[in-house]
Amino acid sequence: MRKLSDLDLANLISKRIFEIGDLTELSLDSMAIFTGVSYSTLRSISKASLSISLDSFARICSPFNISLSDFFDPQKVLSIDCKKLEELNLFKMASSPLRNQKRDLVSPISLTKGTNAIYKQERDFLAQMIYTTEYFSTARTLDQITADFGAMNQILISPERLRIMLKKYVGQEILEKKVIPKAERKPTDPSRPYFYFKK
Repeated sequence: MRKLSDLDLANLISKRIFEIGDLTELSLDSMAIFTGVSYSTLRSISKASLSISLDSFARICSPFNISLSDFFDPQKVLSIDCKKLEELNLFKMASSPLRNQKRDLVSPISLTKGTNAIYKQERDFLAQMIYTTEYFSTARTLDQITADFGAMNQILISPERLRIMLKKYVGQEILEKKVIPKAERKPTDPSRPYFYFKK
């Protein structure tokens, strides 16, 4: 394999992102949530305008069973057997329009039965994201989780409600939480904001 220039490499990486998207039928924002690589990073490298760390490449390749050597070989045509990727299928099922439509259909029932049905939907969705995806392999704030869940599944959970729900998984030592450094905090953050991530 010939040595690639920086421009060749950037274009190859961009091509790979689009290949993965085509093979998996994931949009960039869905790919970001599934892999744990931020949307802004994926968007930049898809435009051949940003280099990223080897760890980020591993995060992109690993969930799809793509070796790094194949990813960086310009002569190689990527192949992804989506049927064998259980986590990917569960993720796509959780975020599919059909699933969202089904959730919409039960909304009138939720209204008549009070908030319990809505809370159960929220708990079930959070459990699915923790146990069946790599979403929490990347440390995330309550605001990030709230925004991602809203974009992905049309579930609007307040940061305070999420904090209460996540407390259970922190107590069971399934998730960890770490105080966000002061330099990374926003003016709107509470006095002790946290990152949440898988152990």
